[in-house]
Amino acid sequence: MLQHDVKLKKFDLHTNDVLKRDFYKDRVVETCPICESNWYIKYGFYNGIQRYKCKVCEKTFSRTTNSLWSYSKKNTRTWMEFTELMTENKTLKFCAEKLNISIGTAFYWRHKILQALSIDSTPDSLSGVVHIGKVIIKESFKGCRDSEILAFRAPREDIWIIGAKGQEDSMFIKPIFKFKYQWDKVAFDEKVYSKIEKDSYIAPCSDRNINSVAIRHNRNNRNKSIKVEAEYRIKYLWPNLKKWLSIFHGVASKYLQRYLSFFIIMNLDKVIDYMGLIYDRLFEGNRFIRTDEIRIRSSLF
Repeated sequence: MLQHDVKLKKFDLHTNDVLKRDFYKDRVVETCPICESNWYIKYGFYNGIQRYKCKVCEKTFSRTTNSLWSYSKKNTRTWMEFTELMTENKTLKFCAEKLNISIGTAFYWRHKILQALSIDSTPDSLSGVVHIGKVIIKESFKGCRDSEILAFRAPREDIWIIGAKGQEDSMFIKPIFKFKYQWDKVAFDEKVYSKIEKDSYIAPCSDRNINSVAIRHNRNNRNKSIKVEAEYRIKYLWPNLKKWLSIFHGVASKYLQRYLSFFIIMNLDKVIDYMGLIYDRLFEGNRFIRTDEIRIRSSLF
């Protein structure tokens, strides 16, 4: 007797298994993710994915261990659909209703992806003509449930966000310090200037402190003043960032760097769709973060 599958449940299960195997087929296992030993053996298959057993700690693992979707009870297709909705800047409420998940789950999924994207969002160096600008925003305690912080916190401070764009689609945007009535040269040199190659040319944008750094840098490297075209992503950093952050109805300062990493990807010259985001950004290396660690690991600087 031929058994019918009218609702295509078996088809969906098969599709999810195929997608999962395809995503992890090129992920390389070098050491045991538990004890970091390189002494392990093959230990059968699970859902078509090769498993391994460590000869030191005797734990089993596979290419999916410590990946972005590790231990998730939702299927691969749901994660893919969520990633697509996230690239379309949909709200958590919209994602939750569309995928039939809770708003809490949508929140943690968003931050798992943002955490994975923030790992390598800052390039090692910026070269060529480097455009640098700044944005100042107020500190935000959105979502804070610590009654002591809410009761005794000082007035919200200004957070300095520096954006820099070099050649070859290299760009970073990051908060570097809180405003303390004076320019923090040490923080700027450590987090921004150290990333700029010595023979580059700095083109400052609308800030006297950055302008003084640029004059000194260009003079020391004997770079004459040259006429460069304005970099619109730095020149209009504030209105673009303000508009983009408004989609999320405000962002807590402790999560700010994660959102900035996503903003960078959305503003690169390279066109990346949600499938490219999954393959190129989310499945490289160890990017897994447990749900209970998302709030703990978050910090502004």
